[in-house]
Amino acid sequence: MSLRSSKKLKKIQHLENLITELINTEENYIKDLSNVVECYLQEFRTPNPRICIPGDLRGCKAQIVFANIEDIYYWHKESFYGALEKHRQSPKDLAKVFLKSESQFHIYAKYSGNKAKSHYIVTEYASYFDAVRKHFNQKLDLNNILCTPIQRLPRYKLILENIGELLKELEGDWQPICEAKGMIERVLATVNDFTAIQSINNFHGDISDQGKLVYHNFLTCKYKEKKTRYYVFLFTRIIIFTKKIDPKRKYSSATYNYKLEMPMNKVSVKELHNKRFSMIYAEPNVEELILICFGEDETIHNLWLQKIHEQIRMQRELIADLVNPSTESEREVV
Repeated sequence: MSLRSSKKLKKIQHLENLITELINTEENYIKDLSNVVECYLQEFRTPNPRICIPGDLRGCKAQIVFANIEDIYYWHKESFYGALEKHRQSPKDLAKVFLKSESQFHIYAKYSGNKAKSHYIVTEYASYFDAVRKHFNQKLDLNNILCTPIQRLPRYKLILENIGELLKELEGDWQPICEAKGMIERVLATVNDFTAIQSINNFHGDISDQGKLVYHNFLTCKYKEKKTRYYVFLFTRIIIFTKKIDPKRKYSSATYNYKLEMPMNKVSVKELHNKRFSMIYAEPNVEELILICFGEDETIHNLWLQKIHEQIRMQRELIADLVNPSTESEREVV
């Protein structure tokens, strides 16, 4: 056997090992989820629980602890795992399984957005949950098991990335796997966005009414002679300035304390020298709000300007269409 053939065989074996890893870790993941659903969750639902449940843990707090983990469990157990197992001999078909499941993967957004509160409650009632753990002979405590869905999506991304690289080296059809990895990256971005939005504190309106989250990142602004590094959320209808508070505990999430806001249909932007720009919110009978802003680096700075300009333009076009609708727009509505 030539050296080239030997290397190719090793790569093929590595590819098979990666697919086996994908299937085996999926099976182990379902077992972890079953420990939550069939032990802890069922203990809550039984009329005569083996471990006395603290009265104030029932109801709302219990819903926060478990969120939609049951939906995640049954989808993986009854649908996704079987599809992976069925197509383990074909990387192309494995990729199709992922791509067809994109909408289902978005159930992770709700779960991730709830995780920080869940961790806090489980820690608060640690003695109860530890008693349940011991009763069911569980090795891991509940907070550790509840972290497995958070870790699963990045694991998919890594395995798909490694499979794609090997297929490319073997001159196989690597593009479907690459597309599947891209899908997981989109889902991860959506999950991260949802988690961040759920962590905004003290915003007085309904955050779900502010339109799509377009961009979020740090932005340093000078306001009333004071320079502040804000964490800023740009929605289609509003831009919200917050102060980011980093998590103090492992597995908890950052929080964002509300500071300022500007409605995008009332904002004007002007580019200034030294890579700065001003944002002005002016309205009759309301105190004028002026911020002088600049991004963390040139790329982020330019991206902020681009995104803000786009949203202002969209708002103006929307208002113009409402004030003077075109015949074409009328036909589209009909």
